[in-house]
Amino acid sequence: MTLSIPSRYHSGDLAAKVLILGSTGFFGRAVAHAILDAGYQVRALVRDVGRAGALRVRGAELVVGDATHAPSLHAAAAGVDAIVDLVAVRRNRPQTFLAVNMESPRLVGEAAQANNVKKVVFVSAIGARPDPKYEYLVSRWAGEEALKRTGAPYVILRFSFILGEDGGVVDDFERAVHLGPIIVIPGSGEQHLQPIIREDAARCVVEAIGRADLYGQTLELGGPEILTYSQLFGFFCQARGIKKPRIPLPAALLMPGAAILEIFMNNPVATPTELKAIVEDNVAPSLDTVLVNFNFRAHSPSQWATTHWRDRTVK
Repeated sequence: MTLSIPSRYHSGDLAAKVLILGSTGFFGRAVAHAILDAGYQVRALVRDVGRAGALRVRGAELVVGDATHAPSLHAAAAGVDAIVDLVAVRRNRPQTFLAVNMESPRLVGEAAQANNVKKVVFVSAIGARPDPKYEYLVSRWAGEEALKRTGAPYVILRFSFILGEDGGVVDDFERAVHLGPIIVIPGSGEQHLQPIIREDAARCVVEAIGRADLYGQTLELGGPEILTYSQLFGFFCQARGIKKPRIPLPAALLMPGAAILEIFMNNPVATPTELKAIVEDNVAPSLDTVLVNFNFRAHSPSQWATTHWRDRTVK
C-alpha cells in the first residue's frame, strides 16, 4: 500500500519544537537530553515536575498532565512540530495495558491531528503482535494500530532490550541477584536477544524526528550482536564480581510462584506476563539495522557492559 504524505510534512526543515511524552523514565531521560543536545526546543508533559528538574535547568518547558488524559495531550501538543511518545507500562497495574499501551497512543494521534503536528515518533517493542499468549506484546501492537488509525503522520521504532548503566534490565538483574544463594534464569537461558545501548537507541529516536523518508514505517532495531539471555546476565555478573551459580528453570515452573507474588506484592521480581515474553527470542531482522536505517554503528553491548556495569558493587 502506498501512503500519501500530508502536505504539512514537506516543510523542508527539521521540527523546531518537540513534545516528549515519558521524558522522566528509564529511556525517556536519555531521549529528552539527546533531543535537547540536537538543538530542538523541548516541551515535556510530566505528572511530577520534581522528576524533570534536569530538563527544566536545560531550558525545557514542563507541562503538568498525563498521557492518558485527552485534554492534557491536546493542550501540550499545541504549537509543536513533532511528538515523541515513549510512554508504556510493562505490567498491568497500577496503570493498565488498556489505558497506557493501547488507548493512550490513540489519544496522542488525535492530539497530533488536531494540532497539525508533522510527525509522531512512537517507541514500541520488538515482538509486538496480536498473539493473545503475550498480553504485553499484544498491547504494544494494539497501541501501534490505534495510532495508525488516527491518520497522524508517524514512524514506529521497535527496539530490542535497551541497556543502560542503571534501570531497565539492570534493575531486573539486581533483584534476581538478591533473591537467594542462586540466581534463577527464566527458561533455558538460550533465548536470543539483540540489545542496544540506551544512548544509541536515543540517537535513533532523535534522528527519526526530522526524517521525512521514514513516514509510515515500522522499524525493528537492535544492536550489532545477538546474545543469549544467559550471556547478557553473565556480563552483568562478571562486571559486578558476582559469583553465585546461575540455574535455568523452565518458565512453566516459575509461573505459579510469579502469579502468587503478583497478587500479594506491589512490585514482584517478575509477573507471569513478563516471564512469557522473556523466554522468547527478541531480535531485529539483521545485525546492521541501525547502520542501514540511521547511518551509524551502534556500540557492542558485550564490550560496553564490561565497563559500564562494573561501577556498582552487589554482594
